[in-house]
Order: sequence, then structure tokens, then C-alpha cells
Amino acid sequence: MSKKKFVKSIILTILIIVSNILVLRFCNLEDKDINISYKIISNQKDVYQVFYGIDDLWKEEQSERVNYDNINNQEILKFTVPRDTKKLRFDFGEHPGNINVSDIKLSYWGQNVDIDLNQILDGKNQTQIGQISRKGNSLDVKTIGNDPHITYEIDSNILSNLQGYKNVINNAVKIFICLLIDIVLFVLTRKSKSVITLMLELKTNKTLIWNLSKNDFKTKYAGSYLGIIWAFVQPIVTILVYWFVFQYGLRSGSPIKDVPFILWFMAGLVPWFFFQDALLNATNCMLEYTYLVKKVVFKISILPIVKILSALFVHLVFMVFLFFVAAIYGFYPSQYTIQLIYYSFCTFFIVLGISYATSAIVIFFKDLGQIINIFLQIGMWMTPIMWSYTTVPLKYQWIPKISPMYYIVEGYRDTLINHVWFFERYFQTIYFWIITLGLFSVGAIIFKKLKPHFADVL
Repeated sequence: MSKKKFVKSIILTILIIVSNILVLRFCNLEDKDINISYKIISNQKDVYQVFYGIDDLWKEEQSERVNYDNINNQEILKFTVPRDTKKLRFDFGEHPGNINVSDIKLSYWGQNVDIDLNQILDGKNQTQIGQISRKGNSLDVKTIGNDPHITYEIDSNILSNLQGYKNVINNAVKIFICLLIDIVLFVLTRKSKSVITLMLELKTNKTLIWNLSKNDFKTKYAGSYLGIIWAFVQPIVTILVYWFVFQYGLRSGSPIKDVPFILWFMAGLVPWFFFQDALLNATNCMLEYTYLVKKVVFKISILPIVKILSALFVHLVFMVFLFFVAAIYGFYPSQYTIQLIYYSFCTFFIVLGISYATSAIVIFFKDLGQIINIFLQIGMWMTPIMWSYTTVPLKYQWIPKISPMYYIVEGYRDTLINHVWFFERYFQTIYFWIITLGLFSVGAIIFKKLKPHFADVL
């Protein structure tokens, strides 16, 4: 083995060991609340409530209320309680009635545990319950008075089992992330020459990149009466149309309490517009700048970044528009606003990695442009932009989170609405950068392999 390869192997080994230790030591799944659900059929409309705590001092602020409106039809009522809850109180309405309760479950990280109905049947735990009987996995309950309820103490074994299940998932995710990091580091070290060469070309031509980006942005709308205004008119109209349809046509509400739908919606759509516009333009950059590609001395590796920067100018205007809408509803810039620079860079970098591959391949396979258009249409609806991932059952919520754009879309909402730092989403942050660096490495390798043949095909 040569000295150079030996040094590379030592560096790779050290990086793998250090990164794996950091992931295994510091990355843990965030603690979630426990979900409670049960099915109910009642002979009248009413309000059902669950109190939670560590003792029998029930407080209104430590409770959740859900309306039952579908008389004599089964509904699933869902509540959320803190994970340190030890005691529950199920309030079955505010009026006397006949109800059937079934499938009372506790859920935590996708693990469901049935509540022991025998403990609920214990008369000592009942108040204003006239009659109660068990039929299989359901209870027939006749309530009296205006405050019928049953108290329940969560078995410590159930809590430990739920925590144990979470630890299993936590360890599995850690191992998966470690494997992804190892693969990315291996690719980066084995193909480091391609990546380093590409990065050096971008650095040495930064002035040219900036000038070409400004020129590209200006010439795109040259000759029209409104000029660059057209760059903003269509996306703004699209936002307004979608907002009107979802807010007033489909009656969609914001999934976050006290947050207007238009703000929640725009926070997800604005970064997607940037991703979409940048990817489409960067993919076709070699075809558009054919005369530059054929020049031997011109560094064509800068063309995708030129197109992405051109799209970034439009994105900056949209962020100003987003701030304006947020201010109207009382959401003003805060210390978290600085994160928009980070999330914009995330979008920029992932598009750059993808576009190095797509801009090279599209020269030899022209249909790729149409395929990307279809991919973007599907991706817009699959990414939780117009809908919340919380509407998906808990055990399937990992599916929309697979997309790297989920991280960016939710990041914009974390910045403007939720006020959560990106490093608090450490698992998602690690996953995003593993995928992004992997895409960039693959894109750089493909670009370098196909680059010598560009001029011949064009």
C-alpha cells in the first residue's frame, strides 16, 4: 500500500470512529407526549375530557376536551398527555347518557398498549356512573349527573415497556445514521479528488459566478414591459390561488393553534418555489449556455451555481414578502430569524448537488427534463406543504420525513412560527446533511465523468 493510500485509510478510520461515537453518545430521539385514544358511540352530543397528572388533584389546565357530535355513530376521540403522567381521569360528557367505549389505548412512538378494562370496572374509581358492563374489548356505560368520570392509574410496567420500545427505535435509528455517515465518508475519501477539484473551481471563479448570475437574472425578462416583476407575479398569484382554495374552498385550517393558515402555508411554499425554480433552471443550464460549454478554457462547472444564484434573487424577495405577511398577523422577526440564512443555504446546497448530476445527464438523455417536471409535481404534494404530517398515523409519519425537503419546509416554519433552533432537530439535521453530502458527492463524480463528452454531444 502506498503512503498516500495509507494516510487516507487512517483519516477515514478516524473520521468514522469519531462521527459514530458522537452519534451514539449525543443523538437521541426527542421525548414525545403519550397519545390516548378510544372509540365511542353515544346517544347524544357531548364534550368528553381527559385529565392528567401525577396525583388526584385534577386541574382544568391539565386536561384536553374533545366534542362528540355524530350521535349513535362511532367516533375515535384522541387526547395527548405528558409522558410523565401517572394518573388519568376519563370524563364521559356533561349530561346523563348511554355510551359504548372500546379500544382504549395508550400510544408512544408507534407502540400501542391497551388499557386494562378490569381496573376501569373497579367501582372505587367511578363517579356518577350508574351502570357499567364489559362486552369483550368494550364497555357499556350508563352515566348519571353532569360530571361522570372514571379514574385510572397507569401501570408502571406499561410506562417502562413504552420507554423500552422507544429505546429500541432510538438505537436502530442511531445505527442507521452511523451506517449512512460511514458510506458518505467512504465515498468522499475514495472520490475526494473529483469533489475537491470541483470546489476549487467554484472558489477561484466566484467573481465570474456572481457577475453571470446577475446577468442571467436581468436578461431572463429583458424586452418585456414589466421586466423582472414577472419573476414575482406568477409565484405570488400561485400562492394566493392555493391559499384561497385551501382556506375558503376546502375549509382547511392551520394545524397550529393561533397561527393563520396563510402564514403556515407560505412558510412551506416559499422554500419549495426556490428549490423547484433552481433545480429546473440548473438542470438545463448546459443546454442554455451551449456556446460556453464548447469553449475549452471556460469552467463549465460554475454554470449550475449561476442558475441557482439567479433563482436565489427571487427567493430573497419572497422572504421579504413572507416577513410582511407575518408582521400583519403579529409574527415579527426574532433571534430565530437568522436561521433563514442556514435553511436557504441548505436548499442551495442540495439543489447544487442534484443539479451537477442532472445537468450532465440531460445532455445525453433529453427526457430527463420532463421527468424532473413530473417529479417536482409529485414532490410538491408529497411534501407536507399544504397539509401537516401530523394528519398521518403516527407509525407512518416517517414516510413524509424521508424527503430532505421536509427538513427545509419544517425549518422555515420552525424559524417563523415554532421558534425552534435547527440544532434541536439533531437527528433530522444529521440525516439531511448525510443525504445532501451524498448527493453532492455522487453529482460531482457523475459531472466529472461525463464532462469530457459534453462538447461532442452538443
